[in-house]
Amino acid sequence: MSEPDRRIRPDRRPLYLLVVDALRDLIEERGLTVGSALPSEPELARIFDVGRSTVREAMMQLENEGIVERRRGVGTALTALARQPHLGLDILEPLEELAIRQGWSCGTRDLTISPGRADADHAARLGVPEGSPVTLVRRTKTRDSRPMAVMDSVVPVRVLSHEEIAQGFTDSIITLIGDSSSLRYARAEVTAVGARTEHASRLDIRRGQALVVLHELFFGDEDDRPLVWNTNFFVPEMIQLEMLRRRPRR
Repeated sequence: MSEPDRRIRPDRRPLYLLVVDALRDLIEERGLTVGSALPSEPELARIFDVGRSTVREAMMQLENEGIVERRRGVGTALTALARQPHLGLDILEPLEELAIRQGWSCGTRDLTISPGRADADHAARLGVPEGSPVTLVRRTKTRDSRPMAVMDSVVPVRVLSHEEIAQGFTDSIITLIGDSSSLRYARAEVTAVGARTEHASRLDIRRGQALVVLHELFFGDEDDRPLVWNTNFFVPEMIQLEMLRRRPRR
C-alpha cells in the first residue's frame, strides 16, 4: 500500500526544513524504529510533492543530525537518535509547539514568578541600570513528565510589569512576550556547566552533572534594547540542540 500524498504547507522557513518536519511526522506515524528503512528519495518527493533536490537537502540535514544513516543494500535507515526531541536554534518558538510537531508532551512545573532588582549581570545583558526593577521567572520544563530543563527569565518592567507577567504567564515566555510586544528574533549562545544543587534537585540528576546552557536575548522591532534574557539549563540526554551551518556561496 503506497503512502498517501502529503502536501507541504508553506511558512517562513526554507522548504527543505518543512520536509524535515514532515519526515519526522512520517517516522512517528509509521512507528519506525532503529534500523528501519525510509522510502527512497523519488518516493518521498512524490509523497510530499516537492523536488528531489529538496528531499536530498532534507535527508542531508537529518544525516548531519545523526537521525539517519545510509547503509549499503538497505538505503537510508533510522538511528537511535530518531526518537530524541530536537530543538533547532534557527527557529524561535515555544517548546510546547515543538513538542506538538514532534509527538512528545511538554509540561511546566515548579513555576515561580517574583519581583527583583537587576544585578550587574542582568544590567549588562539587558541594557538597564543596575538595581532597576525586573521580574524573575523560573520553571522546570518536562518531556513526557520527566524533567528536561530549568529555565530562568529576567524581564525588565519597561517590557511587562510584574502584575502582567503574574497574570499572563502560563507555559512559555516566548508566547507571553510575543502576545504583548513585537518579538522578532533572539541572539543565542551555548555553553556548558556542572549542575548546581538546585538544578540537580529540580532535574533529578546528580550535582555536578553536565548541563547544556542556552542563553538567549529577545529583541523586538522598536529599538535595539533587549526585551528578555533567558537562561535555559538542558539535560543533554533529554533533547538535542541543533543548528544548520552553510558554506558561503563563492
